[in-house]
Amino acid sequence: MKTDWIADFFSAMHESGEDISIVYGQKAGAPVHAEPSWFELPHDQFDGISGLASLLRRQGLRVDKLPVLRGDRLTLSRAVRGLFAVLPTLKVRQRQWRNFDARRKVRFLPVRERVAWHLFTEEQTAGIVKSAKAADVTVNTYLLFHLDAAVSAQLTPPATGRRWMIPVNLRGAVTRPTPDAPCISFIGADIDCGSSLDQLQTQITRMRERACHWGSWIALHAGEVIGGKAMRRDLRSREEKNHGWTGIFSNLGVWEVPGSSSWVFCPAIWRSHPVGAGCLTMNGRMAITIQLHDAFYADLGTSYALLKAWQQACLQEPVRIESNTGQPALRSAECV
Repeated sequence: MKTDWIADFFSAMHESGEDISIVYGQKAGAPVHAEPSWFELPHDQFDGISGLASLLRRQGLRVDKLPVLRGDRLTLSRAVRGLFAVLPTLKVRQRQWRNFDARRKVRFLPVRERVAWHLFTEEQTAGIVKSAKAADVTVNTYLLFHLDAAVSAQLTPPATGRRWMIPVNLRGAVTRPTPDAPCISFIGADIDCGSSLDQLQTQITRMRERACHWGSWIALHAGEVIGGKAMRRDLRSREEKNHGWTGIFSNLGVWEVPGSSSWVFCPAIWRSHPVGAGCLTMNGRMAITIQLHDAFYADLGTSYALLKAWQQACLQEPVRIESNTGQPALRSAECV
């Protein structure tokens, strides 16, 4: 049987002692702050989109079509161009945190003890979309910008740059072994102290234009060339060298599913990507989540402090200042 190397990558993470569960929470009815009903699905069998669709269908809800990548296909030229663009970012990158022990054994805590969540009202959701549009950026970029500001203020040393993994849905552009199999690639966004919202949007747009998501897709299939054992050795070697990005920001997009209650979602995390932040908009209400890897020695209160800062920043009206080009630009919080 042919190996699914995308799934095998997550299996290798699990074998190294990581929790590769994708987390979902169903929020039905009042009270507003009542704990959701939690579900966990393994990342070597699902990605965020297929997992949500599977859970909805299990409840008898109709989900005919999943979000697809439009106007983009994998070609030899785009694969080569993308691979050359991402190779420099795949080198070992020294992680920098205020308090982090990469050698700590992961505790498999219940979801309610590790995932902070918030469900916006329909009016607040519309306001966030309006603010992103006013800033001339995507909702994804707007959310990531404010998430990064909260993380940089509370978790990283002064003047430390951050690199975020942003998953890219490849459905409709590649063939997978099963409809539920992980069908994602990623791009890596770098944010420095004082970076502007405009600059972040420009960077993300250019990475998509340079086919970085296709280069990452090819890189994720490294096991096909070097084999599963070599891939696992490489992962262990990177851990020993203190390799790490800041985290993962994953947005499952906007869903309209008649009869569905509200849902929250949080991506899986591991030592090299220890901050997980998720977003999902179901039937007009956006939900955001944060979880931190156990290596932070942080309790749920720390995650909720981050979430509150992120939440409040997203709801504020954009404050425009002059950029070095003479044009207005929303800037990140100064590093302290």
